[in-house]
Amino acid sequence: MKKTLFSVFIVLVPFLLHSQAATDSSRVLKEVILKGKPYQEVIPVQSLSGVLLENLSSHNVADALRYFAGTQIKDYGGVGGLKTVDVRNMGTHHVGVFYDGIQLGNAQNGVTDLGKYSLDDMESLTMYNGQKSEIFQSAKDFASASTIYLRTKRPVFTGNKKTNLLVRYKTMSINYHDPSFRWEQKLSNKVSMSVSSEYIKSNGQYKFRYKRKNQDGSIAYDTTATRWNSDIEAFRFESGLYGKINKGTWDAKVYYYDSERGAPGAIVENKFKDGFRQFDKNFFGQSSLTKDVSEKYKFQLKGKFAYDYTHYIARDTTNVLGETVTEGAQSDDSYYQQEAYFSAVNMYSILPTWDVSLSTDFQYNKLNATRRGIQTQFSFPQR
Repeated sequence: MKKTLFSVFIVLVPFLLHSQAATDSSRVLKEVILKGKPYQEVIPVQSLSGVLLENLSSHNVADALRYFAGTQIKDYGGVGGLKTVDVRNMGTHHVGVFYDGIQLGNAQNGVTDLGKYSLDDMESLTMYNGQKSEIFQSAKDFASASTIYLRTKRPVFTGNKKTNLLVRYKTMSINYHDPSFRWEQKLSNKVSMSVSSEYIKSNGQYKFRYKRKNQDGSIAYDTTATRWNSDIEAFRFESGLYGKINKGTWDAKVYYYDSERGAPGAIVENKFKDGFRQFDKNFFGQSSLTKDVSEKYKFQLKGKFAYDYTHYIARDTTNVLGETVTEGAQSDDSYYQQEAYFSAVNMYSILPTWDVSLSTDFQYNKLNATRRGIQTQFSFPQR
């Protein structure tokens, strides 16, 4: 009996002491303070950035956007084929693509070829099913059913470093070669710069099996062929200046892209080399300034000038040797586009919980076009 009482005592004493300690410690907490987040996204947002973006097995922006829910990438064939994005089946024309805060435009067809933009210089990709959940943005940001923001890397220097240099070389099958580099330089405590360039070349040729069946299901012929007119040769150059001012930041950027690309056509009547070829020269320069004038008022200024040249040749563009020819082509068109853009955004805080903004945009587009060998009257829109 004594042993039993002793055992009960040994078991109950630690439990009672622990309960008393828990009761005493709980008395120390006299109040609980809950703080809500000052800002929260209202419209759903998807984002890829940092190490996660670098680890993707993708080479351009279009391939990376496949990881976002609700997106459909339209690939117009081949390594060099055009790649556009459609969000929630709203149509490619209703997707606004912004490069460092300024929308990429196209006066010809209103769509953006995302295959031209490499991931080497991208800091983050963000997609909204609508617009950003903030009012401090340009009027163009509010004008799209869905928006995609491409944000490039800004120079970051650790310790006493003043120079960052990164050299890459990518290769794979179909004779694909992709050397590139990025150089970042600290010019002063408040100004830095970056220069990057990339060269891509591939013949895009691969073997495939082609079958033709009769109406009764029997095989008419079965052959192995090579995919032609799927090559690409492209050069990209990009440079930027980044600075800090009192209660503000500014940046300026120039971008140039030059390419010759082919996309294979449909195989009809054993003709394996139909398709189109496209030559592009794209240039734009843009800059932005953001400054907090006071605790209640801040403004943002943005400007851009762009010049785009596109030469398009369709059907019968390759001979038996796979060489480009233009005689007999059904289309041989050239397009010249110019764009000027300016934006001013103002925001004033009436109360700590009440902000108002005024955004004003000015945009001018001009498009000229010519067709070789055919007297066709194109429209020359200006808006």
